[in-house]
Amino acid sequence: CKGWKLEVLQAHGFEAAQVCSGGVDISDIDPSTMEVKKFPGLYVAGELADVDGPCGGFNLQWAWTSGAIAGENC
Repeated sequence: CKGWKLEVLQAHGFEAAQVCSGGVDISDIDPSTMEVKKFPGLYVAGELADVDGPCGGFNLQWAWTSGAIAGENC
């Protein structure tokens, strides 16, 4: 993926910007530790996990909570 280049042809502007999604599938993460099951010793938090929710601060709460869990267990 590092060598894969994409050309941006146009953007819709900041007013249309909302969300980026993707990341490690949550079924591949131990929710009690945030450790990636396929890669022991690798912990993810926040937007590194494939978690989407409504706008309004929920992503911030997810980042703080998942970061705290990962930090306590790594």
